[in-house]
Amino acid sequence: MKHGLRWYWHRLRAMGGAELRERLAQRWRQAADGRRVPDFSAVPVGEPASLSWPTLPVHETAPEVVREALAQEAEAIRAGRWRLFGHLSITVHDPPRWFMDYAAGREVPTARPGFRLNHRELPRGTDIKPIWEISRWSELVRLAQAGWVLGEAEPAATCVRWLADWVRRNPPYLGWNWTSALEAGVRLLNFASIDALLEAAGTERSEIETLRQRILPAHVWYVWRHRSFGSSANNHLLGELAGLLVAETRWPALERWGGPVESLHRQWEAEVLRQFAPDGGNREQALHYQLFSWELCWAAWRALTAAGRPVSSQVEERLRRAADFFVTVQAPSDPWDYGDTDSATVTPWALDPTCSEREWWAWFSASASSPGLQWWLGDPPAPVEPPACVRTADDWLVYPESGQAICWSGDWLGRWDLSPLGLEPMAAHGHLDALHLSLWLRGVALVIDPGTGAYYGDTRLRSWLASWGAHNGPHVPGPAFNFPRRLGPFLWEQAHAVPTWRVSPEGGIDAGLQLPHGTVRRRVTRLSGGGRDGWQVDDVIEPGQGGCADLIRVCWQFAPGTRLEPEPNNPHRYLGERRGVPFTVGIDAAWRQVRFIPETTGTVAFPVEGDLLGLCSPEFRRVQSGPVLILTAKGTNPARYRTTFLAGHAPHMETPGPR
Repeated sequence: MKHGLRWYWHRLRAMGGAELRERLAQRWRQAADGRRVPDFSAVPVGEPASLSWPTLPVHETAPEVVREALAQEAEAIRAGRWRLFGHLSITVHDPPRWFMDYAAGREVPTARPGFRLNHRELPRGTDIKPIWEISRWSELVRLAQAGWVLGEAEPAATCVRWLADWVRRNPPYLGWNWTSALEAGVRLLNFASIDALLEAAGTERSEIETLRQRILPAHVWYVWRHRSFGSSANNHLLGELAGLLVAETRWPALERWGGPVESLHRQWEAEVLRQFAPDGGNREQALHYQLFSWELCWAAWRALTAAGRPVSSQVEERLRRAADFFVTVQAPSDPWDYGDTDSATVTPWALDPTCSEREWWAWFSASASSPGLQWWLGDPPAPVEPPACVRTADDWLVYPESGQAICWSGDWLGRWDLSPLGLEPMAAHGHLDALHLSLWLRGVALVIDPGTGAYYGDTRLRSWLASWGAHNGPHVPGPAFNFPRRLGPFLWEQAHAVPTWRVSPEGGIDAGLQLPHGTVRRRVTRLSGGGRDGWQVDDVIEPGQGGCADLIRVCWQFAPGTRLEPEPNNPHRYLGERRGVPFTVGIDAAWRQVRFIPETTGTVAFPVEGDLLGLCSPEFRRVQSGPVLILTAKGTNPARYRTTFLAGHAPHMETPGPR
């Protein structure tokens, strides 16, 4: 993917003078490390400190479900049957080919220094994320867990053998796995767990010491010198600081190659407060990264506590609120994220990698209902009372800084996005999803956020899934009204205004988003009683000063597997069903054009060819189709346009004109 002058101009605009100076210093460090690698053998890593994290639970207390899960997964991993991102089945060589995108079936070998590689410009269909993912060593952690818990030598021996192969084929700082300090930071976190598990399993001490010496100093030096900063920090800096803190508190000799623990501690606390809002929401505006960033912070928090370095009460409260936020905002039975997601986790503590997000939700809610996480991690931090959200009279919970409105009511869950675009200045993981509404009925997702696709493997699909057109917030169609413009995978030309909201005197919540070409508004009202159980959505556009933006469009994307059909002889009423849950969609006659696109197929080949309407991405690198209703009207005066969602196949509904 080649960037034009416009991209570089706006990327520079996102940086201040201090960041530009630091970029120049970073180039110097990269050039120096590309020419000569320090003698990392000069300072022995030594044994772990007596007070360090991770600490292992009592071996004999391992629940049977943990033993069974480890036995099954260790066998599959050793046989080469891996799951990328928790869901994508791949077949991996023995040992793995560390420069291969197994999702695309394409190897990208190189012997060049990572500082001279551009991971954003791989061949089309190939993505750096699958290459990085197998080098996060999650599967190797799983093998080490199995070796210790099950008392079997072979899983642990395979872990040691594959780690040794990784070191041989990824010397500092050559190849794709030395192009991201976050990836190296995650490897530090996972190696700390591997080290503790291998030692407890009785692995030969000389083998462990060799791995420590060959892995740890090079990683700590790299992460410390090339950590993210300024407009690129995002969740990357949290992961890098967490990796350094875990490594240096476990092996104090590593301070020789990284920053002082005291300095790392201060930087980490500042980043927690910068990236998590006071109400607990992650300012990236991406629900997957809410959990991913929290897990990174949890590791740092535990490492500092174990080393006798207390975390400030403000940071503790912020992280406890972040856990509360995730529990309230995520739908545990049928999760759909908003904003970017790469479906990745940090360390495989959950029983089942295919539903780790649900296990984390259960652990936060009642730790005993998540036996894997409870056994490995103990109990979660206690919730903060009272919650940091505003409760309205009709059961909405609104998180004021993060801009998420949640309504758990009867059999329904509604999640309404009233948020800013993302973490300034780049809003890297944000989507154009302001005023987007997602709906669940009896725990089944019906109206969904379209997802991410992949970051680099299909740029056309990626741009579509992040756009206004793929979300159901009211918007004005057409290139002339494409604001704000997306300039690349993680760069927006500028941010849109923060949506405003108020409790409507007519019931429900009114919200508005001011754009250069006009203001779009949406009112969402919970319907109950009188034989109606569902939601009423009223959309309106108020043209800007030029008066040209009077066209309004809404794209209702339904989840894959939804059967949706128009009622015979009634173009304004659709009957739907998903996973045995029936529902009805009513459309006002005021909507002048209704375009219905039924579900076309199951999983879609990647990269995607042809029309993108109706495509969505439940997980990273997985693309499916679902039915779509695209509603368009020409608004004047202004007029309101209504869509209604009711449980069951409701009786005939009126289809009135404009309001």
